[in-house]
Amino acid sequence: MSAIDVMASVSIRPAELAEMFWEMDAEQQADFFAKLDEIAGYKLCMQMAAVVREIQERGDRGDHAAMNGFRTMLAHAQAYHEEAMDFRVWGAQRAIARQAEAAA
Repeated sequence: MSAIDVMASVSIRPAELAEMFWEMDAEQQADFFAKLDEIAGYKLCMQMAAVVREIQERGDRGDHAAMNGFRTMLAHAQAYHEEAMDFRVWGAQRAIARQAEAAA
């Protein structure tokens, strides 16, 4: 059996990228952010400043879709992160208390 290698160039627009991201599960989306961090490094901070400026300018023109999406993702991610940290702290404190009781 023989094989044929094919090379193609595909342009992915933001709408398609958003759909692809939405079809990912949580692990794949986390991988996406990990790769973004790997690619961008410290420059991600500057890029996000530019993104926020663009989102604000769109909002000033009456287009609030990007702002709504960004704020929803950011606000909920921050809240979930804090709750996860609280749960981990509680779990660690509980485990330490159990170990102390077992040692006594």
